[in-house]
Amino acid sequence: MKFIFLSFSGENLTKSIGDLFVVGTETTSTVILWTILYFLHHPNIQSRCYKEIQVVVDSGRLPSMKDRLSMSYTQAVLQEVLRIANIVIIGVPHTVDEDIIFHGYHIPKGTVVMPNLDSVLLDDKIRRDADVFRPERFLDGSGQLVKREEFIPFSIGRRVCLGESLAKMELFLFMTILIQRFEFKPVDPDNLPTLKGVFGVTHAPSKYEVRAVPR
Repeated sequence: MKFIFLSFSGENLTKSIGDLFVVGTETTSTVILWTILYFLHHPNIQSRCYKEIQVVVDSGRLPSMKDRLSMSYTQAVLQEVLRIANIVIIGVPHTVDEDIIFHGYHIPKGTVVMPNLDSVLLDDKIRRDADVFRPERFLDGSGQLVKREEFIPFSIGRRVCLGESLAKMELFLFMTILIQRFEFKPVDPDNLPTLKGVFGVTHAPSKYEVRAVPR
């Protein structure tokens, strides 16, 4: 497991991220770490999220789930992180319960099948410039969030992750509160941390340092 060292004054942030690991929600905390990392590479995107939050939420309160529908851009950013970072590249293994023919291939009963979510989320045939971080791909012409059938970071159908709704709720609340309270900056603007991940329980970002400056 790779942890990110956060260089800033603000015990609440480090404690909260630590709590996410302690209670076992490593997937959510990993997405948060990826989001902060992409903010370092795209400060204009971080700034746009902050402006959207400022418009929707009064400065005297924290964002809540009732604000979600009014924050299309921020939601698009989080979906783009889930897509391009893809913390669970290989889905949960399943066993074929009967002989089947799939796309011309014979798959015998008892075969273990491991779905490759990466083959959909990062396929250039499905998405133009799939290797580019572009939240606008999840917005329509009027700036509203659109649902993409090929967006499957939580798998699909009967095999979809049971915690999808909870994970999305946690991610939205945690990130909007962080963006509202902190501005994330690189320790060395001339030497940004790599976007290459490491594989473990999840696909996590490599260890990096970040400055979280209270707003």
